[in-house]
Amino acid sequence: MTTPHLARSTNVEKYRGLFLQECADRLPTLAEFAEAIGQQKLNKDLVQDAFRAIHSIKGGAGMFGLDRLVPLAHVLEAALDALRQGSGDMDGERRQAIIKGLDCLTDLIEATTSNVNLPQGYEVLAMERLTGKSHLPPPATPAVKAASTYRNYVIRFTPARNTLRRGNEPLLLLRELRALGALKVKADFSQLPRLADLDPTDCWISFELEVLTEEPPEKIRAVFEFVDFDNSLTLHEQGQESATPIVAAAPVVEQRPSDPQLNSIRVETGRIDTLVNLVGEIAISQALVTQLIDQSLFNANPRLFQELSQLLLHTQQLHDTVMSIRAQPVRLVFDRMNRLVRELSEKLGKKISLRISGEATEIDKTVIEKLADPIVHMLRNAADHGIETPEERRIAGKPETGIIQLHAEQRGSRIVIEINDDGRGLDRERIRRKAEERGLTTPGIKLEEQQVDQLIFAAGFSTATQVSDISGRGVGLDVVRKNVQDFGGKISVRSAQGKGCTIVLSLPLTLAVLEGLVVRCGQEHYVIPVSQVLECNIGWRENARQLPNVGTVLEVRGQIIAVHDLRSCLGVGPATVCSGDVAILVELENRTMAAFVADEIVGQQQVVVKKLNNSAIAMDGIAAATILGDGRVALILDPSEIARLALARLDLERSAA
Repeated sequence: MTTPHLARSTNVEKYRGLFLQECADRLPTLAEFAEAIGQQKLNKDLVQDAFRAIHSIKGGAGMFGLDRLVPLAHVLEAALDALRQGSGDMDGERRQAIIKGLDCLTDLIEATTSNVNLPQGYEVLAMERLTGKSHLPPPATPAVKAASTYRNYVIRFTPARNTLRRGNEPLLLLRELRALGALKVKADFSQLPRLADLDPTDCWISFELEVLTEEPPEKIRAVFEFVDFDNSLTLHEQGQESATPIVAAAPVVEQRPSDPQLNSIRVETGRIDTLVNLVGEIAISQALVTQLIDQSLFNANPRLFQELSQLLLHTQQLHDTVMSIRAQPVRLVFDRMNRLVRELSEKLGKKISLRISGEATEIDKTVIEKLADPIVHMLRNAADHGIETPEERRIAGKPETGIIQLHAEQRGSRIVIEINDDGRGLDRERIRRKAEERGLTTPGIKLEEQQVDQLIFAAGFSTATQVSDISGRGVGLDVVRKNVQDFGGKISVRSAQGKGCTIVLSLPLTLAVLEGLVVRCGQEHYVIPVSQVLECNIGWRENARQLPNVGTVLEVRGQIIAVHDLRSCLGVGPATVCSGDVAILVELENRTMAAFVADEIVGQQQVVVKKLNNSAIAMDGIAAATILGDGRVALILDPSEIARLALARLDLERSAA
């Protein structure tokens, strides 16, 4: 049996976790604010949003006993309040102090969430830079002195009935007042209804408060700044009751037609995962039912066809809705990178600007959770190895500030993330020598530029001359590539000497369910993601022709498209080139098109994506596997990789000839 004390403790931990999640939700706002300060692009709305975020963090941290968060949030709140009032001195030193304070607050929140203890005093330097003091006063309530500098404020506060339902907690306001001085509270319970009529989500208690403090009226006003105007609130300094109230708002609850509705709820990710799995099972069962119903049954019962079609439509809508629940913007990862590049710039003595685009692009949460580490590694490499020093850039005729661009976009069934810098580019001759020294390639063999570039992903490869805390730490790009491949992604590189380098991460849009076109090659069935299919061409041979050194091509609306035989590419069935009856036109990741010839289009259906683990037989061009409605296993193809391999084979054959 659970004891009352344990139950209370469990509830506190539950709500503490919710509060920390709310803090995490506010970190992107603070990151955006920090970046705006650094670029001197502040606006009133952004300052207000950041102030609200810190104000909420401070109030909740005090409630849950997170004592290290409270004083830092307090001095940050004061700094932002000065900005709001237009009284803050925003020279370069002040901007850096605020940025460092926000970084430190972020670290404390993330450490608290992860149950990691940062060193004592970790936040002190940031607080001293913000306050200009060598030490901070203790956060405890000041002792009452018989000095005339103290003021006594009288506050009468009657929360609106719907205050609690709107996410406001009067208790937090009282605790903020207590932090300003000595507080006396008198609660008025006269409006409480009978217990049988009591709704615990209604607020029935009003308060008469006295605060003895050295703080000016503005500090008292700030506590109630975000109190809605449907609360009754007056505040006077004692002895001046006849004066105009410092704060006054008349109840206007009656003028509101209805309470605002919550537009979001928090759901455990485990429940969403269960829902996704169920949608996958529904997709498999639906495909099985469809295959069991033949044409004669449809002819005998036309209504069955109508209802089944409706069921298929609803299932598709269910799938799309569930996938949208799991989808998250890559902004959740990208927003962290501004701070990383800012710190790298300081450590390396370089001027680096990070430009982010496509941050609203959405991707499955299971992919986004694994995305941060590869991007961090790529940005470190770009800053350390790619971007030159200001002097080197001046000599090369470049601006002193190097640019790193972080971009995301959806292409077909995949998300493509590019990390591009305008630095020195890859030194291919140095890469080739290092590869030969480490036995990664045979000396004397001529390698194409693209082949040399791919050597940076080889296990054990590194051009670092010394180990630092930024790069050359024994973790090479081979580890990054393996991590990316583990969740179905690919990584590639493009470079131009003296102009820069681009790393491309290609990631699956989802790891759960996708819409697939099922095709037959020989006796085997394969799945092509429908999102990449442009059209299917049955009479494709009428528009096909042979080109020297190119092979079979297809002319579609004035465009020449390479044709690849899937049986030949996948090594199944006879090796007769392009003997299939249907050509499937697909869009590749590099925005070009290709045509794949198959024997037959079996149909279109939702398929559950099954990752190929290490024990499975994996091959290039295969993205994953699935189970079709008839129970057979089918491989999900990666059209872009198959086209790349086919062209590479053709180049090899031309070289051999």
